[in-house]
Amino acid sequence: MLFRSLKATSVLTGVMIAAGMAFTAPVQAETEILINNYLPPKHPFQTVVVAPWVKDVIAATNGAVVPKLSAAAVGPPPKNWQTVVKGVADVVVLANLFQSKRIQLPVIGEMPLSSPSGEKASTALWNTHTKFFADADEYKGAKLLASFMLTPNVINSGTGEITSLEDLKGYKLRASPGISTNLLRDLGAVPVASGPSKIFGLISKGVVDGVAVPAHGLRAFRMLPYIKSVTVIPGGLSNTSFSLLMNQDKWDSLTPEQQEQVMSVSGAHISKSSHKFDKIAAGSLKALTDQGGTIVEPNAAFMAAIAAHTEGLQAEWLKMANAKGIDAAAAK
Repeated sequence: MLFRSLKATSVLTGVMIAAGMAFTAPVQAETEILINNYLPPKHPFQTVVVAPWVKDVIAATNGAVVPKLSAAAVGPPPKNWQTVVKGVADVVVLANLFQSKRIQLPVIGEMPLSSPSGEKASTALWNTHTKFFADADEYKGAKLLASFMLTPNVINSGTGEITSLEDLKGYKLRASPGISTNLLRDLGAVPVASGPSKIFGLISKGVVDGVAVPAHGLRAFRMLPYIKSVTVIPGGLSNTSFSLLMNQDKWDSLTPEQQEQVMSVSGAHISKSSHKFDKIAAGSLKALTDQGGTIVEPNAAFMAAIAAHTEGLQAEWLKMANAKGIDAAAAK
C-alpha cells in the first residue's frame, strides 16, 4: 500500500510539474524602438547622440527595450514631428526650428551670444525645460526624451576673413531659417536659407560665399576644402536646439520601470554628452589651421550690432513665454 501510495504521489507530482511548466509565463519579448535614420553613420548626431543612446537603453533595460535604426530614412528631417506623432518611426531627432509655431520656448537657448559651449547650453536648456517649460506642454503628442544643443554657429568663409560689418555687407551666406537668417540680414549679409543636406552643394559650387553652421560642419558637411577662414563669435552667432522624441503610444506601451530606465540614460545624460560636440568642433578648427586657414573674431562694432539685435529677440521671447504662463524672467 505504501509503495502504491508513493508511486501515485510520484505520478501526481510529475503531472503537477508538467502542468506548471505548461502554464509558466513566457519570457517577456523585447520591445523594438524604430529610429528614423537619415544621417550617415559618422555624422556627429549619430556618434554623439543616437548610437550611444541605443547602447545605453539596451543596457539600462537589460535588453527589454531595443532601439534600432531604420534601414533608410522613413521621413525627411523637416517632417520629423509628423513622422513620430503618426508612428511612422518611434523615435526621431527634431530640429525645433521645423516646428517653430509649436515648440517656441527652447528658442531662448538659440539666442546670439548665449552659448558658451554645446555642453553648457544643452545642460542649461534641459534644466530650464524641467523646471519651467514642461507645464506648457509644447510637445503634446510625443514624449520628450532629451533636449540638446550644438556648439554655437560660426561664419565659415570661403573667400577671406570676416571681422567687420563692412566685410559682411553683401556677403552671401548659407544659414538656417529663423534666428540666423534674420540676424545676418539685419547685419547686412545676404542669407540663403537651406536645410543641411544642401550645404555641400552650395559651398562647393560657389553658390554662396560662406556657411553659418557650427565648426563641426567643416567635416560633417565635407566643406573643409572650400573654407579659408572661420569667424568665431564669443557666445555664438546663434545656435539650434534639438529634441529627441518618442511616439507617445510607444512610450505608453513601456512599463513604468522601463520608462524610468530609458529616462536614466536620456534627459540630462544626453545633455552632458554634448561636450563631444565641442571636442569635434575644436578638432575641425585645428584641421582648418593645419591646411593654412585662419580663425578670427569680429571687431567691437560687429559684436555691438549682434547684441542690439539680440535685445529685440529676447523681448519677443519674454512676451511669448509669459503668454504661455511661464515665469519668463526667471527662466531666462
